[in-house]
Amino acid sequence: MHMHKVVTSLVGFKSVEDVANYAKMFPAMQYELSYKMDQDFLSAVHPYIQGRVASVHACCPALPIFPNFGSYDPQVLDQSYDAVRKSLQTAKQYGADILVLHPGYVTDASIPAGNKQRKILLDDPVFSPYVGKKEGSICKVDYPKQEVYKHHAKKAFEELVSVADLAASYNVRLAVENLNPRVGYLFQTPGEMIELACSSPNFYLCLDVGHLWISSAVYGFDYFQAIKAILQTNKVVNCHLHSNATSREYDVYSDDHHSFTKHSFPARQIISSLLDSEANLTLETIEELEKNTIELLDLLSSLREDCCGNT
Repeated sequence: MHMHKVVTSLVGFKSVEDVANYAKMFPAMQYELSYKMDQDFLSAVHPYIQGRVASVHACCPALPIFPNFGSYDPQVLDQSYDAVRKSLQTAKQYGADILVLHPGYVTDASIPAGNKQRKILLDDPVFSPYVGKKEGSICKVDYPKQEVYKHHAKKAFEELVSVADLAASYNVRLAVENLNPRVGYLFQTPGEMIELACSSPNFYLCLDVGHLWISSAVYGFDYFQAIKAILQTNKVVNCHLHSNATSREYDVYSDDHHSFTKHSFPARQIISSLLDSEANLTLETIEELEKNTIELLDLLSSLREDCCGNT
């Protein structure tokens, strides 16, 4: 069993004071810089997180766009590479060795970072033939088999090899994150993650257990078998931990980033399945940050005791 870095994403923190208080309460915690942090917020929290930044979520500092390496538009690609370079410079500056990246989208368009603008883009009629459930723009089960999806996935695969090499030149590991089963989003399934992990020695993965939960509900694959298969690549360096209200039974699919143990989420079983990996365990919740941290630390402690008791 490995000793994991236990990390909290700064995505849920509203003020510098919140970060300062949290850092005082949990002096051993490490941090993931979030794509919502502007330069002023970054600079202001620096004294409290200095020397304890494990990862950076692109784009950081925040930009109006997300990189889109699925695009065939040279301008969008240039913009995407520039965005990644800025985030790699942030990683270097803060001593982080992991850059988390959303891999790309099923469009040539530039992708707005803001949720409202992104929703407007996803409501474009060009995506409507592939929508299975309008609320949340959830895609149909055959979406990854569609020509338009494969067309942009092919481009993303090609470009991401270069992005991974670029990250390596900064001594940073590019950790590509699995996305939600929404129209417009690439890399939603375990098979895609595994293929990506094996396609370059400089590729690593960020396994988002909340996103995977939604994908398992939409596509019907076995959730824990999927986690096991993705971990067997030995490329998972970061895990995003959060829960959501998704339920296949009730036809609800939502990416809530709620507390890790909410909604009867199988948090203990998930952490247990991650114990033999070397992945950072990163809370990416937008609520109850202190409660989540205490629960995760207690859960880890309890599982380690169980392990030691059984050896």
